[in-house]
Amino acid sequence: MSNTSPFAGDHILSTIGHPFVPKLDKDPTAPHFDAYFYTIFPDESVSVEELRIKDYQLGGRPPSYPPKPEFCGVSLAPEQCSLFDIKECHSPLSHPNEIEEESRCPPRHTNSLWYDDGSVVLKAGDDFFRVHRSILIQKSSVFATILLQSQEENTETQEGCPVVALDDDAEELRQLLLTIYETSYFEDNARYFVYLRAILRLSTKYEMERLRDLALQRLKRGVPMTLASFDDPEYQDDRATAQQNVLAVINLARETNCLELLPCAYYYCSRLPTSTILEGDGGVVLASLDITACVLGRDRLLNMQRQTTHSFLYTLPKLDSGFGCKGCGVNESDRLLLDYLQRQDLTRPCTLEQFTDWKKIGMCKSCAPLHQYTKSRRDAWAKLPRIFGLESWEKIVA
Repeated sequence: MSNTSPFAGDHILSTIGHPFVPKLDKDPTAPHFDAYFYTIFPDESVSVEELRIKDYQLGGRPPSYPPKPEFCGVSLAPEQCSLFDIKECHSPLSHPNEIEEESRCPPRHTNSLWYDDGSVVLKAGDDFFRVHRSILIQKSSVFATILLQSQEENTETQEGCPVVALDDDAEELRQLLLTIYETSYFEDNARYFVYLRAILRLSTKYEMERLRDLALQRLKRGVPMTLASFDDPEYQDDRATAQQNVLAVINLARETNCLELLPCAYYYCSRLPTSTILEGDGGVVLASLDITACVLGRDRLLNMQRQTTHSFLYTLPKLDSGFGCKGCGVNESDRLLLDYLQRQDLTRPCTLEQFTDWKKIGMCKSCAPLHQYTKSRRDAWAKLPRIFGLESWEKIVA
């Protein structure tokens, strides 16, 4: 590399620890020199052996769940230009580290969950909740069994009420009890992922079917099962929240056996850096099975992108092949497309993102392959579970 380059001697570490040097595309000594670089992405060449080494380093350990319902999202690097300049309808609204703490969790409620006329005291960690046995039994058959057993065996009391020790996280149990007692509490707090996680986890454990269905349906706004929901602008904030917490979403889907969440969650995860997929982030780590699904699925998504959904971006337009038109001009379309692709990150799947910037690649509405593109996106969505090694949509939803 010429010493005239401002990047001379710069070595950049890839996600797998191998340094590389930016490579100049043009002679820097030429007149009117404009510097263009070939961006090298070593992640595309990660070998099976390297993945095995990473898996060995992870020790095949199971998912890691934070002991407290604190923010467990992915600390994304500053956004690069996304493939094809697609409008990021499915990306976080802001960097997770910039989100205020109070926006991550429900605000502290004034209800202390200590009712003077309560008939049982629930203990979780160091916290105690004096509540009503009749309400718990009405809401959950599992609670009914636990309370019956404790009544027969329990000797510890507090203010005349039997104390029942539970192995739940105290804050998660608090959120469940507030939801049971406060009519509007669910709707007021459903926008918080940590709240939905607590409700889905405990409603599954205590077999509270109605509450479980409510939490699952709300989560599906951000992790949808249909392409129409994936594209729906009304749920943009829900999708952003799901992406910020995608590792935890995958772990939660496994823990609660909500496998219908996995295809879209895997898609979100496949767009993260390889190092984040392999090593986790913020204390949240994926199981080896999920790591393998995301890494292998990403390669399949990129192949599908090249061959079907966005094939028009990997070939130069030709009038005799049905692409481009005389009004657009083939030569001008060639130049626009090449200039456009030079600015893109070609290692990050955007297979399902909506492409609307036809003019930027030299195509007008009359020559853009809209019908073919729409059909290929529908086909890609239908194949999404299979791409990640899962059964079909019909089977995992049933």
